[in-house]
Amino acid sequence: MSPTPRACRAATAVLTLALLVGGARLPLWQMTLHAPQYVGGLRLVIDGRGVHGDVDELNALNHYIGMAPIRMDRIPEARLFTPGVTAVAAGVLVAALTGWRFLRALALVGLWALPLAFLADLQWRLYLFGHSMDPLAAFRLPAFTPKVVGRTVVMNFDVTALPGIGLVLMLLAAVVFAVGPWAARRAHPALRRLVPAAAVLALAVAGSAATARGESPPFDLARAVAAAPPGAVVVVPPGVYPGPLVLARPLVLRGQGRPVIDGRGAGDVVVITGERVTLEGFAVRGGSLLYSREAAGIVVRGAGAVVRDNEIDDVLFGVYLAGARGAVVAGNTIRTAALPVERRGHAVYLWHSREILIADNRILRGKDGIHIAFSNETRVERNLVTDSRYGLHVMYSHRNVYRNNVFLGNVVGAAVMYSSDVTLDHNVFEGSRSVAAGAGLIFKDADRLLVRGNRIARNRVGLEFDNTPAERGGWAQVEENLVAFNEVGFSLMSTAAIAATGNTVVENLRPVEVRGVLRTETSRWQVAGRGNYWGDYRGFDASGDGIGDVPYRRADVLERLGDRAPALRAFLFTPAHLALEAAVRLAPLARVDPVVEDPAPLMRAPGGAPGGAPAPAGRGLLVAGVLLLAPGLLAAARLRAKRAP
Repeated sequence: MSPTPRACRAATAVLTLALLVGGARLPLWQMTLHAPQYVGGLRLVIDGRGVHGDVDELNALNHYIGMAPIRMDRIPEARLFTPGVTAVAAGVLVAALTGWRFLRALALVGLWALPLAFLADLQWRLYLFGHSMDPLAAFRLPAFTPKVVGRTVVMNFDVTALPGIGLVLMLLAAVVFAVGPWAARRAHPALRRLVPAAAVLALAVAGSAATARGESPPFDLARAVAAAPPGAVVVVPPGVYPGPLVLARPLVLRGQGRPVIDGRGAGDVVVITGERVTLEGFAVRGGSLLYSREAAGIVVRGAGAVVRDNEIDDVLFGVYLAGARGAVVAGNTIRTAALPVERRGHAVYLWHSREILIADNRILRGKDGIHIAFSNETRVERNLVTDSRYGLHVMYSHRNVYRNNVFLGNVVGAAVMYSSDVTLDHNVFEGSRSVAAGAGLIFKDADRLLVRGNRIARNRVGLEFDNTPAERGGWAQVEENLVAFNEVGFSLMSTAAIAATGNTVVENLRPVEVRGVLRTETSRWQVAGRGNYWGDYRGFDASGDGIGDVPYRRADVLERLGDRAPALRAFLFTPAHLALEAAVRLAPLARVDPVVEDPAPLMRAPGGAPGGAPAPAGRGLLVAGVLLLAPGLLAAARLRAKRAP
């Protein structure tokens, strides 16, 4: 016996509502971004409640290209999603009960419009994000449009966007409502009996997925840790667990689905006192914010601890290693509490620790991103640090290596003080432009220092040296670095004595400044007959060996006068400044000691860095001569024309 039209409409409506409501409560769209510095990628997920995933980190990165922050409260149409789903669901129900064709057609239009309008509106918003960038941002990119579905490549990011399971279910709801009554009348009776079961199953899955987030699980974490034998692996299911949690003996605590350990503002959230403890895959939050307690998200006091792949948020200090040895802090995302910078704690804090590896972490907010004090034999590699006072702050720590890290938008990129046997190799120090203290790198009383292959750009001061090296027989080697687009490239106190070779120094307002007594003999700007590439060098290379035949000298009268009378700096880089430089070159009536003299300047920038062969000096003199003589030649020509019969 064939079912009645009312029964077919009812079965179709139940399944449609289940798919529609379930889809609205599941992820609607997701974007994954892959780059070399993000091994696991970054994810952005949108559902009916808002936007989730690595939002803070993406906003921190977008800030440097001038893209607006990702915030749902800035998208007014997002507030229409839930009312729209409710209205369409009501239309489906009323159409099923009344059988009116007009209402059915209206409900069908709404079912199709919801997912398609969502995708169209999202594509429009992505277009606006890529075409409304701040022109004053640190990095300037041409306008681009991320695809709402498909692959987009932006700089070194490979971006893939796909509809979520929720949007697929909503599209399926529209299909079911369109063909459901017709299919129900022609389906086999056994298949018709599966419709109510499918609807109930869809509602159950959607309800469980929507309510799973934030529920406390029946799993007792503290009891499981207490009962685990030494060396055991404890797998923790998703949920929210109370802190503080103390790990006092060897074990592996592994989170499944990113379970949360919440300190609820009581103090430290996780404390590792035992040896060979591994903590991975958790979200750690809610430590005490009282500075007198110095509470941290994770405290490590034991030897051989591994803190890996955790998200640490809303804490005073992030990971605090006190007296630890042989620990690994890797692959974590750390944001200290959103407090003024002077009230925050350090994201990673080492105190009297040794043989520590800090690698592949993303530190998005902290007082100091990485603070190392009285800690030796430490390696810091491939970390990203933004929005901190000091990206890296090193005090009284020796025999440490800092390699392949990125420090962006901090007040100071790195400060190394009272430390020796320090290597900074192939890092990025960029965007430290604070008027008060902005510097890419600061060295004070540092000995046996190697600064090699770093990118130091767009800072107020690129590198600042004070009493470095500090000991007799000490040394400070600065080689193969790119120093570009800073207000000051090198800032040297009279107590500094560095050896610089193979550096590319271009497009800085002042390549070198000397603070205090000018002592050009203390620092060497060439090593073994190889100097540096200077963007404003106007020499020549007759021998073709790549070394300039005349030394590079930087002697600017107005710059030196400005050091004595700061008010004169208002004329720097004005026509008056350029005229004074030209006059001194043409008629050197006063002797001006150079602040830097490189006896073996490079003719080309090494390593493919920005730069290139300078314009020949003769061409510059020819252009200057034409400009100086042009008014006189023009006047003579006019006078001759008047005298002609």
